[in-house]
Amino acid sequence: MPKYNQTGYYTFLVVYILAIFSIGNWIERYQSLPLMLAYASAFMGYIFLLQKSEDTKTLFITGLIIRALLFFTLPSLSDDLYRFIWDGTLIKNDIHPFAELPGYYLEKNIDGISSELYGLLNSPNYFTIYPPINQAIFWLSAGIGIGDWLVSANVIRLVLCAADVGSYFLLKSILRASGKPVFLANWFWLNPLIILEGVGNLHFEGLVVFFILLGIYGYQKSKYVLAAGGFGLAIGTKLLPLIYLPVLFLSGLKNKKWWVAPVAGVIALLTIVPMLDATFLSGMQESLELYFQSFEFNASIYFAARQIGYWIYGYNNIALIGPLLSLLSFLSICVVSIVAWKKEWSLSKSFLFVLTIYLLFATTVHPWYIIPLIVFGVLSGYWYPIVWSFLIFLTYLGYDKNGFELPMYLVVIEYVVVLSTMIIECGNTPIVPSRGHSTNSNEGKSPFEGG
Repeated sequence: MPKYNQTGYYTFLVVYILAIFSIGNWIERYQSLPLMLAYASAFMGYIFLLQKSEDTKTLFITGLIIRALLFFTLPSLSDDLYRFIWDGTLIKNDIHPFAELPGYYLEKNIDGISSELYGLLNSPNYFTIYPPINQAIFWLSAGIGIGDWLVSANVIRLVLCAADVGSYFLLKSILRASGKPVFLANWFWLNPLIILEGVGNLHFEGLVVFFILLGIYGYQKSKYVLAAGGFGLAIGTKLLPLIYLPVLFLSGLKNKKWWVAPVAGVIALLTIVPMLDATFLSGMQESLELYFQSFEFNASIYFAARQIGYWIYGYNNIALIGPLLSLLSFLSICVVSIVAWKKEWSLSKSFLFVLTIYLLFATTVHPWYIIPLIVFGVLSGYWYPIVWSFLIFLTYLGYDKNGFELPMYLVVIEYVVVLSTMIIECGNTPIVPSRGHSTNSNEGKSPFEGG
């Protein structure tokens, strides 16, 4: 235990645990004041613990405990679980989840499909958008849960918790091999956003992170088949990691391992094979078109473009602006990938800025979307993702009992602070701890502590 007031340390430890526990088990997302106070307390405890503790074992156990405490109730901040159970129940009954819209099955007397479950779906008029790896987990959770939604939720939580543990140890290994303090892995492990949106609210970015870290680890260890497998499974879990393939391809040109990117693409395609048919292709296409042309949430460049669109057209022309921004995002990602190749950036730094570009052009940026960004920031020494992981939680202030409407000034505050932090960091050497760290042990302090 470090030499300072132990009472203060344990006070912050208790505050951290209780704050996350209360968000995961008691507070509803429309209860704005208690939700924000609890999250601010959790984040304050997170920063304090990582600044003051060198005991990695205690911090690891703390992370396990707080994740376990989220297994007692259904997710309170997200209702995506019910679509997971719906899809899994369809598969359990040998029905392709992309075949029809949910309403089609209400009168079919399918075991496990009910009007109650249908009423909890947040997108009953849309086809599912989850790839086969997710669907396999949904099937497992629905099969084990057998109508008990909490059991189904906890099956998914076990998978995501195992992914977090795997990511933690992969992160430590990658940091050690890079000559960086392995203690930095705790900035991922104890981050309140990662815990709440992953194991708490059942978003699969945590599983994506595990596969990406497996890919980076394989690449670092010259185990290129493993690297391709990790990146391919990441794409098979969420399609978004496709944006990293240009970086991966260009990085491989210098060591003649360009084939890692296409092999990763092939592996991703193989994960689709179990569900690949006309219904899958048409359903996925329609879902993606709706996503890019209809959904909008916590955007930056898009909200500015939307306002300009109001002035020009007199209405929200997202059907035009969404695809246009997607094209600009693709071109920008290609440019960043080329710059990363020319300047020989690490994969983690390259992925960091590729994902940042994507999020800035996106029409929808939910809090859990930045989870991979946090990991890339920890690996590359950029800390604006940590700042963002606090500020993006402000988006929950838009919820009330009747729906959602986020005040625009909160979006402005969020992006002004995040972008300012990013610009300042990009104009300086990334923060790398200069004292109190060992690159070959579990000892170390916070990167914010300076030298």
